[in-house]
Amino acid sequence: MKIKVLKWSGNGMEYGDYNNPENWVGGFYELSIEYRPFDDEKRLNEALNALCKSSFFNGIWEEKKYYKKHSISLPIDIEGESVNQFYGTLFLSEDNELPCVISVVRVSGESDWLDIAIPQATFEKKYPYKYPLTKELNPWLNKVDEMYTQLAEIIFSNSPFDFAMIGEEISGYTNQEEITVEVIKNITCILPIQLQKKLGLQGEGKELSKQLRIFD
Repeated sequence: MKIKVLKWSGNGMEYGDYNNPENWVGGFYELSIEYRPFDDEKRLNEALNALCKSSFFNGIWEEKKYYKKHSISLPIDIEGESVNQFYGTLFLSEDNELPCVISVVRVSGESDWLDIAIPQATFEKKYPYKYPLTKELNPWLNKVDEMYTQLAEIIFSNSPFDFAMIGEEISGYTNQEEITVEVIKNITCILPIQLQKKLGLQGEGKELSKQLRIFD
């Protein structure tokens, strides 16, 4: 897949819109990325750095009130078992900016996760939103998945991950240890070559860059 480069106009969301509580209610539509084993701060910080440098992203802010004002400094320190939450925006197109939450989750003894999540309340305001949130009912969702997929490719190029998923409230749904071919039939996921081989899925799905494949 060819990576799309966006030319951001610099206008974006207004401060009041970004901080409006109505834009943050309800569930989230997420890109969830797994790094295993846990406790590798270098990989996570390289992933965050790739996210920050991407033309799809603007941030990272420690709180919503710091929107476009005070970005955090990288690298971040990650405590034992913890959840670190930050804020940003994602550019679906040159003139379409969406709020997002960035979560760095450490599950002690298991994995580290980088989750990038768009509040569904924003979708309801911007698109002809229908629930359940499927592509059949919401064809515009294909553009969101395309953006998440390209973002995953950018992150992987700088900090190779072990597994990634895209979907509604998808974080915690499964992981690279537990996933099966049957589970893959029901979710959208991105597999590095090692996991493709483990599951016997080489050559299936859709080829991306760096030997990644997406299954949707």
